[in-house]
Amino acid sequence: MRMTITGAYWRHFDTRRTKDLRGDANILVQNHVSLTATAGSTHWDHVYAIASSAPRPFPVKSVSERLKEPIFARGCVYFGHAGDQIHKIMMNYPTLRWWMDADGLVIAEPAAELGPLDPFDRFAGELVALKWKRNRLSADDLVDIAKQVDGKGFKLNQCLQPAQWSPIADHNQKFARNPIQTFEAAASNAKFTRNIRRRLYVARNRYEKAKQPVTPTEFEY
Repeated sequence: MRMTITGAYWRHFDTRRTKDLRGDANILVQNHVSLTATAGSTHWDHVYAIASSAPRPFPVKSVSERLKEPIFARGCVYFGHAGDQIHKIMMNYPTLRWWMDADGLVIAEPAAELGPLDPFDRFAGELVALKWKRNRLSADDLVDIAKQVDGKGFKLNQCLQPAQWSPIADHNQKFARNPIQTFEAAASNAKFTRNIRRRLYVARNRYEKAKQPVTPTEFEY
């Protein structure tokens, strides 16, 4: 049976790469799965379970390590075509893409297409996007995100843009005994809050741009 599969239907499915690598996308449709993933499992486990439990099982070549977080405290139910169920999982990872190649399913981040997203922009940008309300970030959320950024080991002087770091550097020269060295400290200081906001907003904008789906493509099997 000939079937048309579009990138618009599965927003992050790479139809062009599937075609170029001679993958079999037909295995993802008209292949109904019904399973309940156990508590304590991850999306990484779920992808493999979907592939192996389908009436027409299909190989999984590789899955991004990012799907190993979070770990679900409760079981998850998957019911429907295999491709639809994987699509639901992939909507949680907007910077990843998935496709079928000759050796099976692949879930990865093709840097050549998306461009490398800076680790700070990826981490902080997602946090800001999740907390974004009424086109802004609340004062409490700003400090909370700053704490999480510090917890990941990001350095204030390395992640701020020059214009944002300059006034803090001047401050640290004047007050060498009590310098501002963390995002939390800067976000909690009224003199530098705006600079931290600007950098986090840049991270959010870059993250939102990177997570946009690739231009839909279409081909027939």
